[in-house]
Amino acid sequence: MTTPPFLQKKPDYPVIWQPLPGSQTRFLSCPVFEALLEGTRGGGKTDALLMSFAQYCGRGFGENWRGALFRLTYPQLADVVAKSKRWFFSIFPGIRFNESDYRWTWPTGETLYFRYGATEDDYWNYHGHEYPWLGFEELTNWRDLTFFESMMSTCRSSFAGMPRMIRATCNPYGIGHTAVKERYRIGDVPPGKIIREEGQQPRVRIHSSIFENTHLLDADPDYLPTLEAIRDPNRRRAWLLGDWDIHIGSFLEGVWNPAEHVIDPFMIPSSWRVWKAMDWGYAAPYAVYWFAMDHDGVIYIWRELYGAGEKPGQGTRENAADVAKRIKVIEAHDERMGYEYRMNLADPSIFARNGADRSIGQIFRENGVRWQEAWNAKGSRVNGAQEIIRLLCENRLKVFRTCRHWLATVPSIAPDAINPEDVDTRANDHAWDATRYGIMRRRRSPDAVEHFIEDDIPDITVENTTHTFRV
Repeated sequence: MTTPPFLQKKPDYPVIWQPLPGSQTRFLSCPVFEALLEGTRGGGKTDALLMSFAQYCGRGFGENWRGALFRLTYPQLADVVAKSKRWFFSIFPGIRFNESDYRWTWPTGETLYFRYGATEDDYWNYHGHEYPWLGFEELTNWRDLTFFESMMSTCRSSFAGMPRMIRATCNPYGIGHTAVKERYRIGDVPPGKIIREEGQQPRVRIHSSIFENTHLLDADPDYLPTLEAIRDPNRRRAWLLGDWDIHIGSFLEGVWNPAEHVIDPFMIPSSWRVWKAMDWGYAAPYAVYWFAMDHDGVIYIWRELYGAGEKPGQGTRENAADVAKRIKVIEAHDERMGYEYRMNLADPSIFARNGADRSIGQIFRENGVRWQEAWNAKGSRVNGAQEIIRLLCENRLKVFRTCRHWLATVPSIAPDAINPEDVDTRANDHAWDATRYGIMRRRRSPDAVEHFIEDDIPDITVENTTHTFRV
C-alpha cells in the first residue's frame, strides 16, 4: 500500500492533520478507483473523505484538480462544511471559501465544490462536468444509487497523469442500506478485497471503527456510552458495531434472523420433494427459485435465477424463450440426481394472451418449461406474507447463502404504507413474490384447471402445525 500524500513531505503547507492508523490511512492510500469507507459512528469518516481530496492539493495539478462532494440534500451540507472549515483554514494558508457557492479554492488553483443531488434526474445539473475526484457523504441516505452511478461518468480528466477516484462514506443504517450492501457485496466479500466485475471499474470497501479514533474517545469519554445506551437494538448494532445484518423498518423485522435462516449450500437429497416458482419480468426483473422440502417439513430455497438490469428495478429484457433455455441448462443434470419437478408455479398473468398469438406461459412450454398458475386470488398476498412469517418464526424456511439476490432484497423489503399486512409493491419485490408463490403451493385458484397439473402425491400434515402442505 502506498504512503498517503499527507504523510509525505509537502513544501508549502504545514502538517497539522494526519490520518489515524487503520481505516483512515488505508482509505487515503487506497489505489482503487472506487472506495467506500463504512462502519461505526465516530470513526472519523468525514475527515478522511475531506482529506482524500485535500491531500492532492499543492502537488502540481493546479486548477485541473477539481472535486465535488455530495450530500443528499442542501441542508445536510452544513455539517461537512463546518468540518472542512475547522481543518482547511489551518492547513492551507491563503485558501478561500465562497459561502454563496459552497466552494473551496486553493491558492494553487485547486477547487472543491459542495453539492447535493437526490435522483437520477439531478445528474443533468452536472452533465458534461469534469471532476477527477467525486465524494459522497453518508451514501446510505440515498434510496438507491442511480444518482451515484450516473455521476460516475463525470469522474474524468484531460490532464495527463491526473489521479481519478470516487470516494464515499456511510454507516450501515438508512433508507439506502440495502442498495449499498448489495453494491459492495457486504457479507459476501470481506473488507479490503477488490471487487472486479466485467465492464465496471474496480471497487472496494474499507471498514472503520470508533475504537480507532482515540482522539474522540479521549476528548469525549461519554460518546461511547451514549452509543452503548441506544435502546433500538438495530440502531445500536449499526452505529456501535458497524453491523450490516440489520433490517430497520422492514416487513420481516423481528422475524428474520440470518444466523438461523441462512445456511451453507448442500446437496439436496433425491428423496426430498423439489419444485420451483417464478415471478416473471421483462422490463422489470424476473426471479426463479427452486424449493425443496425435507421429511420434517422444512422448506429450503436452494437455487436462484435472477434477471436484473444495471439499474434498480430494471430487467434484462430477455424473452421467455431465452429464460426457458437458461432454466433448462440449470436443470440439465437434475434428472440424473433424482429430482423431479412436478409442481412449477408462476404468476397467472403469464397465461393471458392479451391479443397475442401465444401467452408467455405457452412460450415457456414450447421451450421445455411448463408452469402452473400460482395462487394469486384476492387475499393471496396477505396470506402469503403471513405464511412466510410463520415459516420463519417456526424455523421452517431456510435460504442457501448462494441466493444472493434473495438475501439482498427479501429481508429488507418494507411494509406497504397503506396496507401494513403486505409488503411495498413499489419496492424490489420480485424474489418476494416468487417465494410467496412457492410456499403457497398447496393453494390454487378454482379457475386454474387449464394450466394446473394435479399432483398425485398425497397430502401430509406437518408436525406441530395445523397447516397442511401438499408435498
